[in-house]
Amino acid sequence: TVATASSVPEETPGVSETAPAASVAEDKEPSVGRAQHFSDSQKEVIAKLRERLPEIIKKAEAEVGKEIDAALWGVPLVSASGERDLRVDVILNKFIKARRNDVEQAQEMLKNTLVWREKFNVADIMNEEFPEDVFANVGFVYGHDPEGRPVTYNTYGNLDNAKVFGNLDRFLRWRVQLHERGMRMLDFVDVADMVQVHDYDGVGLLSYDKTARAASKATVQLMSDNYPETLATKIFANVPGWGETIFNIVCRWLSDETKSKFVVVSKSSAARVLAERIGAENLPPAFTRSKSEAAAAAAATVAGGSSSAPEPETAHVDPADNAPKPTGADSDSDSVSSKSSSSVSSTSSQRP
Repeated sequence: TVATASSVPEETPGVSETAPAASVAEDKEPSVGRAQHFSDSQKEVIAKLRERLPEIIKKAEAEVGKEIDAALWGVPLVSASGERDLRVDVILNKFIKARRNDVEQAQEMLKNTLVWREKFNVADIMNEEFPEDVFANVGFVYGHDPEGRPVTYNTYGNLDNAKVFGNLDRFLRWRVQLHERGMRMLDFVDVADMVQVHDYDGVGLLSYDKTARAASKATVQLMSDNYPETLATKIFANVPGWGETIFNIVCRWLSDETKSKFVVVSKSSAARVLAERIGAENLPPAFTRSKSEAAAAAAATVAGGSSSAPEPETAHVDPADNAPKPTGADSDSDSVSSKSSSSVSSTSSQRP
C-alpha cells in the first residue's frame, strides 16, 4: 500500500489546488487582491527583480544544462503574452523579504531555487507514492484558517524514526510533496501563505535521536532555501515541558523573522489555541478537544463496560465544510507576531 504526502482530501471551496490564471484587461491596471498590496518602496524593489527575470532564468538553464520550467507553484514567472501578473510580484516579494531587500541576493536565491527544483524534479513530485505504513500518519493537509490559508499538520509522536527518517532522501521528497500540496492551494491573490501545526503529543525524551536531528536540520535548510516567507504561523501543539531544549537546538538554523512566526502551546491549551487561531469547525476531529478531555472520555468508556473503544475519528474525511471565512483584510502580511497562549515553562517561547 502506498501513500502520498497527504491521504486527506485537501481541496476546499474557495481555494483551488492549482492557482487560477490571472485575468488582466487590456490597457487596464490589474485588479488587486488582499495579498497584492505593496508600499512604494516594495514596488520599486520588486520591479527591479522582475526586470531581471529573463537573466535569472537564463542563468538557471545554463547551470542545469537545459530549458527549465520557469514557474513557481503554478505561476509562470514570465508571461507569454507580456501582460503583468501581480501573482508574480507576490512571489518575488517573498524572495526579496528573505534577503532583506537586497536585490542581488534575492536574484541569486531565486536562481538557486529554480535550479534546485529542476534537479530535485519537483515538477513530478506530486505523482510520487510513498509507503502507507511509513508516512500515512506523519503529515497531511486539512482545511483552512479564517483568513483562507491552508493548514498542514505534522505529527511527531510515536514514530519509528528509523523507518520515517532513516532514508533521508525519501523523507525529504515526501516532505516536499506535502509542502507543495499546500503551496498549490495558494492563489497569490488573496492568500499567499500557509499555517503549519506540529503535533508533539507522544514525543518522548529519546524521540529526538541522531536520525531525527539529521532529518530536521536538512528539512529546515531545504525549506529556508527554497520556500521563503511561505508560512504565516507555525503552531507547536502538545509540547512537553522539556521541549524547549529541542527548540533551542533547531532555532540555531532559523532567522529571527522566521522564529517570530512560532506559537508554542502545551497539551492543556492546545485544543483551545488551535480553535482560536484556526477555528474549531476547521480542525481535524483529533484536534477538537484537549488530550486530557480525550483521556477522560476514554476512561469513562472503559468504566462504562464497553468491550472496545469506538472507531477513532481521523483526519481522513472530506473537509468540504471548512470553506474559508471572508475576511476584511486589505493588505498582505507574511508574518504574525509570536504569542504563546500557554507557554512552555511559563515563557512566551519562539521555538521551531
